[in-house]
Amino acid sequence: MRFTSKTEDVQVPTLVINVVFHENRVFSGDFLVGRVVLDLTDSDAVIHEFLLEARGCGKTGWVNIHTDKIYETEKDYLNTVISLASSTSAVISPGRHQFPFQIPIPAECPTSYESQFGTIRYTLSVRVTTNSEATSATQSFPFYVFAKSFFDDFPSTVLRPIENKDEVDFTVCALPFGTVSTRISVSRIAYSLGETIDVFCFVSNRTRKALKQCTVQLLLKTTYEASSRYEHVNEKKLQEQTIEQKELGKVKPRTDMTFQNCLLKVPELAPPTRYSGSGEPCMIALSYVVRFTALPGVETEIPVIVTTHGNKEPPKMNGAHY
Repeated sequence: MRFTSKTEDVQVPTLVINVVFHENRVFSGDFLVGRVVLDLTDSDAVIHEFLLEARGCGKTGWVNIHTDKIYETEKDYLNTVISLASSTSAVISPGRHQFPFQIPIPAECPTSYESQFGTIRYTLSVRVTTNSEATSATQSFPFYVFAKSFFDDFPSTVLRPIENKDEVDFTVCALPFGTVSTRISVSRIAYSLGETIDVFCFVSNRTRKALKQCTVQLLLKTTYEASSRYEHVNEKKLQEQTIEQKELGKVKPRTDMTFQNCLLKVPELAPPTRYSGSGEPCMIALSYVVRFTALPGVETEIPVIVTTHGNKEPPKMNGAHY
């Protein structure tokens, strides 16, 4: 007698979570808008818990190589939890289900940032708990915040021209070798994302050697602040990053040279300026400068401000007449 056994594959119900954001980035003071997409296969599921958790956390940290002291600081900027479940026993059938959401982002949230010594990260976690482990899941999705800023947030002087003059005296074996005078200027201090900075550079080379590798740059200066693990003493660290650069060539000996139309574009995704406040220390402060450099040893710079927007729009008046 022959016995035949038949084995059937039993598919375990699964739940796949995805999030579709309305935009890739959200400004502080606005709403994070999107929808959660749940894909359920095979059988119904009873939802006991359906939560969204929006979190924003900043961290700075490093080890002082001279003292071996550890510096680290952490701060929460956003911690919001909302429920998308209509009840504690909602039933969803197999297929695709979409749930819209809208989460307010506080106006004081700083811009997302990634670097060696500090980060500011935002995540949206979706947690679904059902009557089965196979259909329960948790998934996290990053999103990006830009701290909203306008020209109006700063004194009106940021819309005026600014220039900086500098002079370097060169000596060789204690003997005067000549002087290099520089002057750089821009039409205003404040620029919004995507704008172009028109830099004017004037160089007077009174030495007997040519100035080489004349360059104008847009630099991002990042100042990190963290507290020592045991003494609770704050330390700062400065890091510079070239955002945009233009090579200008060289200046011959005993020659005056004017460089015009030196255009530096502010990238659309550059982090806006963020200064340290007068109250609580700013873990990650961001500032910009336009810098002119030349070899040997010539350097001058002027500060500029980067905002997400230009001037604020005036409030609209209604059309009523009295």
